[in-house]
Amino acid sequence: MTLEQLLKDFSIAVLPGQKLTISQGDIVRINVGFNYRGPAISCTLRCSIGQRRLGVFDEIAYRQTIITLPESFDFLAYTAFADVDTSSIEPGTNYDMEAKIQEYPETLVGIDNVIDIRGAAEFQGFAITGYEKT
Repeated sequence: MTLEQLLKDFSIAVLPGQKLTISQGDIVRINVGFNYRGPAISCTLRCSIGQRRLGVFDEIAYRQTIITLPESFDFLAYTAFADVDTSSIEPGTNYDMEAKIQEYPETLVGIDNVIDIRGAAEFQGFAITGYEKT
């Protein structure tokens, strides 16, 4: 069994800006942190993976999740996440990600060139190399 097979069911986290290499179909958890003050609200966190070309983000896969924030008169720190399925993304390098609270476009943030996606398992030179009576 290879190290990759052993680690398949474990999460591998990287810091923002570092590259994450995954297999097509893996789930990427995009974590966000923010400070909030204001009335109690429920809002939609949208996290996506895609490619930025000529300054335009081409979203390929995304996940939305509802987050609920209580009323606060002071800024309080929060974290949230969305798990993005990469099954629909073609194998390749230098994919980008974005996150935002859907109802508040000013929250849009992105990181470029942080995900590489490997394709399905491939074999070469597979052949019968012998046979014998045991």
